Amino acid sequence: MKQSLHSTTLGNGITIVGERLPELESVAVAFHAPVGAIHDPSGKCGLATVTGEMCLRGAGSRDSRQLVEDLESAGVQLAQGVSSTHISVSGAMVARQLAEVLPIYADILRRPLLPADELPAARQMVLQNLAGIEDEPAHRTLAALRRLQSPAPWGMPTEGISAEVESIEIDDVREFVAQNLQPAGMIVSVAGRIEWDDFVRRVEALLGDWQAAPAPPVAKGPRGAATLHVTHDAQQTHVAVGWPAPPYRDDTSHEATAALAVLGGGPSSRFFTEIRERRALCYTVSAGYQTSRDFAHAVCYSGTSADRAQETLDVMLAEIARLPGTITRDEVDRVKARAKSGLIMQQESSAARANAFARQWYHLATLRTLAQELERYDRLDVAAIEAWLAANPPRDLTVVSLGREPLEVRHALPA
Repeated sequence: MKQSLHSTTLGNGITIVGERLPELESVAVAFHAPVGAIHDPSGKCGLATVTGEMCLRGAGSRDSRQLVEDLESAGVQLAQGVSSTHISVSGAMVARQLAEVLPIYADILRRPLLPADELPAARQMVLQNLAGIEDEPAHRTLAALRRLQSPAPWGMPTEGISAEVESIEIDDVREFVAQNLQPAGMIVSVAGRIEWDDFVRRVEALLGDWQAAPAPPVAKGPRGAATLHVTHDAQQTHVAVGWPAPPYRDDTSHEATAALAVLGGGPSSRFFTEIRERRALCYTVSAGYQTSRDFAHAVCYSGTSADRAQETLDVMLAEIARLPGTITRDEVDRVKARAKSGLIMQQESSAARANAFARQWYHLATLRTLAQELERYDRLDVAAIEAWLAANPPRDLTVVSLGREPLEVRHALPA
């Protein structure tokens, strides 16, 4: 069935993207404002996350309680999140409620109340999340890897740093909103039972006259050191390895992600088979892909016991080095089957589709149909992946360990 994909950009820079799905009774809408953790000022890491929480604590004529009650009365499954580059508010609902709900979202974006008496509770929620993360050594390890291998400030933790979150005051939040929350570059994504022209008219009526001064540019700084050990008194050791990869918008990103899937993308991957199953070195091991718009990284992780951590790292590095020139057709066929299955299952959720369209537009400035995405995977083969690996072997590795003792990087890879 031919997909009904649409896009349009308003005069103030808001782009609206979406898909009409008349067979559904629901609709999902997502607003992605181009302000995130990379906009946190020095000494205020976590300000974007606190701001995202504060934007839901009253907007327009509604106080915090009334806003939540009105959304719940409309049956909205509300979600809010902060990434490195965006503050997002989204929701799924019965399609007939969309016209009632859109003005509430417009108030959240344009007219957040940011009440001073709500800041302590919002700040405490962020601090509680940070306290929970401190109890998740895997998260701490991967966050440390990201901070080292990404240029500042893209590597800073989106959730914040506890001491800096504690110092955030209401004036910080209000100034952050005034300087950064703006229409230019915002993406509004929708999927479900909609009439496209009517949806565009409603969004334009609510947001089309919104004007704001450009946000200050974000300067890109250097990346961190190549190795780091974080002392952590526990029986387990956590290991993370990363290296540069092409961003999603690069034509070769599919070859890169397929190579990483062969390496550690599932129970049939080389990491899982060699490190976990055959050698029993660890309880979990994986390899994956993280992308920003302009750069991306391979990310490998393992959780193991302290006495087997060095061997685990040694074998991980050996498997990474062995990857070029050894990929088989069976491995590629399994990777393609998993990827295509995930794409097809994503079509069953209007919320997943709305968010996927927003990501596509941000990275590509266009929308791809399911047929186009599947055709890209159909073209993927051993020769294409090996050609990419030959030209781009894993190099410039970053290695992070978290545990009692530091590890040695014994296996040499290209610098």
